[in-house]
Amino acid sequence: MTTAPKRTYSVEDFSELISARLQRLESTQEARQRYGGLLAVLRQQVDSYRKSRPAGK
Repeated sequence: MTTAPKRTYSVEDFSELISARLQRLESTQEARQRYGGLLAVLRQQVDSYRKSRPAGK
């Protein structure tokens, strides 16, 4: 049985998805070597967004 991909995401769901995928990339040596600067900027942006959100949301 296959399930259709989720078509809509809340901002919080999308933030969680991006953070999880980013963490996977950050854990690989090849990605860190090739895209280290970009990964660092993306992580900074994701973390900044998450800190700006009210607690409990």
